[in-house]
Amino acid sequence: MVEGFGTIQLSGKVGAVRVVKEKRILIVMVMVVGLLAACQSEETVEFSDENLEAAIADEIDNTEEDWSVSDVETVSELDLSESEIMELSGLEAFDGVEMLDLSDNDISDISVLLEMEGLKEVDLSENPYRDVDDQQEIVDQLTANEIEVIHNEKTYGRPDGPGGFLWKVENEGTTVYLQGTIHAGTRDFYPLHEKIETAYHESDVIVPEIDLNNVDMGEMQQLNNELGTYQDGTTLQDHLPEDLYKEVDQALNGFGLGVEMVEQYKPWFLSTLIQQLMMQELGYTFGVDQYFLNKANMDDKEVQDLETVEEQLGIFADTSEEYQIEMLEDSLISLEEMEEDMLEMFELYKAGDEDDLLDSLMEEEVATDEVDEEAEAFMKAINDDRNYGMAEEIEGFLENGEGQTYFVIVGSLHLILEPHIVSILEEEGYDVEKVH
Repeated sequence: MVEGFGTIQLSGKVGAVRVVKEKRILIVMVMVVGLLAACQSEETVEFSDENLEAAIADEIDNTEEDWSVSDVETVSELDLSESEIMELSGLEAFDGVEMLDLSDNDISDISVLLEMEGLKEVDLSENPYRDVDDQQEIVDQLTANEIEVIHNEKTYGRPDGPGGFLWKVENEGTTVYLQGTIHAGTRDFYPLHEKIETAYHESDVIVPEIDLNNVDMGEMQQLNNELGTYQDGTTLQDHLPEDLYKEVDQALNGFGLGVEMVEQYKPWFLSTLIQQLMMQELGYTFGVDQYFLNKANMDDKEVQDLETVEEQLGIFADTSEEYQIEMLEDSLISLEEMEEDMLEMFELYKAGDEDDLLDSLMEEEVATDEVDEEAEAFMKAINDDRNYGMAEEIEGFLENGEGQTYFVIVGSLHLILEPHIVSILEEEGYDVEKVH
């Protein structure tokens, strides 16, 4: 009897039994070794991030559903940039990789890189890991291991891009960018200057006057009816001089409309409608506000309004009929004149010149006793009162923002026509810095 194996005899030869047993032991051992080798060669590599797995599969042309160590042990270089990767678990199996490009992903934890024994260079540009406290220690360890870590920041916009009117104010870890806009524009405006685009990119929350991408159209139509139409049974023709009524009809005919289609609307509403129709005809529908709102939608950024549709429309609706008729008369200019005015404003906006833009938008100074009281009241409502209201909202961000970064986009006049948002915040004790 041999300890541990029991009694086995072949042809009654004791020696043969031992030989066979030793061979069986060897066979068992060889099978175990074979199984171990098979287990090692067929040891699977598991990824926690589907995007990481897909990017590697595409890079090394692997179509197998299951990964084994043998599939990856000869890989020496991987370009996994721009792959929407969030987690790196599984990369530790790639011991042979010397050059690794992980730029432009969404990686917050890079600790797996410490387990990649052959790594010599890694590009981590444009990843949020630098916003996590303990990750810098890992970068230091990688550097100490003589691994070159690249983390160049991606640039946004154009160094010579258009635009200006950008300010910045900070308080206790919260940052608010104030970006002046114009509500019209052309495609060639974009991208804007790199400082503007970078400020947008750094921001967590986009703050327009109104988020036009999320306006309830049913509520909007109801407001238009309540504030912009006659509710007493009268029509536009009952309220306009005959010659002006004909001019309105002629202007609308140029856009394929007739005055009979808008008889229920008040003059203030028609003045805004005619201006919008001209903007559409000229192709000036690419406003700066809408540009950033569309980007925010694509980038899944939070959007908060400063005002409501009702508040803005109410300013126009609260004016007298006489003043509304003046607004309507002022809107009845030729398409050529509108184009000339807008192109001038576009150039001033793109140049970022505050004084010139302000001068172009304001009328010549007149004596105080010549200023129409209602015109003065309207300007107070459309600029001053709104600026104080918006500044109060912005102050709320600064005091309760919990370290977030806000990108406020408002018409440029709100930042350059006194009393403007910048000066109001400064009066409240905030240090407002001009960025561009």
